[in-house]
Amino acid sequence: GKYEEMFHEMFTTQGEWGERQTSEADRFRGYAEKLGLDLAAYDAAIVDPATKARVEADYNAGLALGVSSTPTLFLDGEMLQLQTPNDLPDAIDRALAK
Repeated sequence: GKYEEMFHEMFTTQGEWGERQTSEADRFRGYAEKLGLDLAAYDAAIVDPATKARVEADYNAGLALGVSSTPTLFLDGEMLQLQTPNDLPDAIDRALAK
């Protein structure tokens, strides 16, 4: 029940950990604790093989679509190449005009 809060915490701190090639498990567990999550349930989900399988499936699906970074946006099944702030609203306007 704290998906949005956890997502926000991870997103706003991504600059601190996003490029590291080491585990940030302790940091994320700290976020869970800060948000008042059930830490026993959190720990169980982290070690559950189904969690790893779900992450790997998402990762592999991204690779198959040509995703090489985040964020990557698709519109009508096409990967957007955004260069300027207006590229996204312009792409949406073009799609809506079809």
